[in-house]
Amino acid sequence: MHRLKTIAAASCLALAAAFLPARAGDGTNWAERTQVVYDAATRSVSRVTVRVVDSEPEKKLDFVWEPDLSSLPGIDPETHAATGKGRLVWRVRGSASYDPRTVYSTYVGEMRDGRPEGQGRLELRTGAVMEGTWKAGLLEGKGSYRDADGSLYEGSFVAGRADGQGRLAARDGSIYEGSFRAGLRDGSGRTRLAGGTVYESKWRAGVEIGGGRPDVLADARIGGLLRAQAGGGDAGKVEMSVIVDPRITAQQEVQYQHTVRDQDIAIYPVSQFLNDAWNGTGTISQDNDDFIPFWDKTFAFVEVDLQSTTGSRVKLDSMALDVSSSAAYRKPMLTLQAHRGCVAFRPTFNFLNYGWGDVRNARLSVRFASPERPGETSPTYSMPLQDFSDGLDVSLVDPLKQAGVDTDALAEARFQCKNRDQLGVCRAKLFNTVQFGEVAPFIYGDGILSTTAQGDVDYQYADDAGNLYSVKEPFEVELMMALIEVPEELAECGDGGYPAAESMRYQEVDLPVGQSNYTVDIPVRGNKNVKDFTARLKISSEMSSYHQFTATARFADGSTRSSKPISLFYIKPRFPRFETQVQLPACYLDPGFGSSC
Repeated sequence: MHRLKTIAAASCLALAAAFLPARAGDGTNWAERTQVVYDAATRSVSRVTVRVVDSEPEKKLDFVWEPDLSSLPGIDPETHAATGKGRLVWRVRGSASYDPRTVYSTYVGEMRDGRPEGQGRLELRTGAVMEGTWKAGLLEGKGSYRDADGSLYEGSFVAGRADGQGRLAARDGSIYEGSFRAGLRDGSGRTRLAGGTVYESKWRAGVEIGGGRPDVLADARIGGLLRAQAGGGDAGKVEMSVIVDPRITAQQEVQYQHTVRDQDIAIYPVSQFLNDAWNGTGTISQDNDDFIPFWDKTFAFVEVDLQSTTGSRVKLDSMALDVSSSAAYRKPMLTLQAHRGCVAFRPTFNFLNYGWGDVRNARLSVRFASPERPGETSPTYSMPLQDFSDGLDVSLVDPLKQAGVDTDALAEARFQCKNRDQLGVCRAKLFNTVQFGEVAPFIYGDGILSTTAQGDVDYQYADDAGNLYSVKEPFEVELMMALIEVPEELAECGDGGYPAAESMRYQEVDLPVGQSNYTVDIPVRGNKNVKDFTARLKISSEMSSYHQFTATARFADGSTRSSKPISLFYIKPRFPRFETQVQLPACYLDPGFGSSC
């Protein structure tokens, strides 16, 4: 089973000189604007001047400061500097606020005195991302910096520079773990080359001064050398890297990212929701809009880059993706839909399956809870579920009966109240009329009485080889238990993005599912005597699938250069064609209440 693990390491550029993130907030240039703010103390809206430090005044950018609700008004009353948690966006002056292509940078996190201070994340339009602890506008302490070329440093920062122990994953697939000083590798460290060779060495001010660095031919990604060649031929004169293009990706609704791991380079979605859906690590809850973009074709925008390390030209013959396997990913991807409206007692909900495999041998464990009593629940009840493909209706009547709830009374009776002022009295009367058993402490609401059903779904699914895998996923859904009707609620009714960024420079590559050991040619147009060459690919597949491949460059002298192995976790959910089959009596609630009749 191919499982996309949470990755705290990453991808990136070989660091030869200074490693210095952009210094957000370096300087004393102030930018200011008048904007509308809400004062929670007085519950009033007013126009005030907001000031932030402008680290790049020469760019003449506009900004918008959006404080979090918890930080309102988000402005220091004396200096008018942006302060507290919020979102600071810089964009091209005079541009439309709805156009993401005009955004220069976005910072989300804590501010003080008009600059980042505390925990935060800064994203630049170049694709660079800085995240961690900030002090006076610079990273200080633990943090990470992914540059525009795809290199990722994770570790200690001092005054915005890598300083102390850290990990640098380079875009060519190599990984350095060791000491940094003033933005440069300095001290002892351990390097893993893209081909898998590991060695220890010492550095001083970014220069490697001693250790066991192997000859270039020890790199396992070079091969096909002719017997008479020395030094690895043209293949030994180039560096090869595979990264997700951050600039194009930033303009997509469905975004991918890459991470350099010891054994490979992983390409996978940015969205935590999608990663949780792949791994089964999230809570199954209400249907999520993150699946909606997948009804159209989506791509992982990937750059395969060759760079001469000697400054001399090499003669490139051809390039290709050598795919070792493309396998369908059959794990179900579950969401659920709560059933509300039509009638007051709705002890049902349904699962939806956006994955490409069936749910088998499932069992539900459920307990009842209330947000008003955190940490407390009813006892746990268990029930089997039918196998399903697209979706399944689930009734919790049996667990509710086991908990001592008079479900027959809730299904048959209606509870009315003369007016809203008497809801408390009417609610007490309802509890005296109907037995709620062990669920009683977990009923919440005044007019609409609900409980939260939560627990786990244990199930199995099979891959294309017939191997069975077991999964346990938590779920949570709100159940409508009763409604105290007041006159104005009575009614009768019948039965119940971002613009996609495209470029002609990108070659579309479709990876077929269920095949192995095949090759996808990458056209090499124009002059093949090159110092550098970049192939830009937009990769897709017909369904959620797992692909393993390498990018390979073949040179006229017979030598070849291959990238570090690539693992692509491509997600394209299946649209579940499921409609609930729950049969209801004649509706007595307005169709606008909850779900329609």
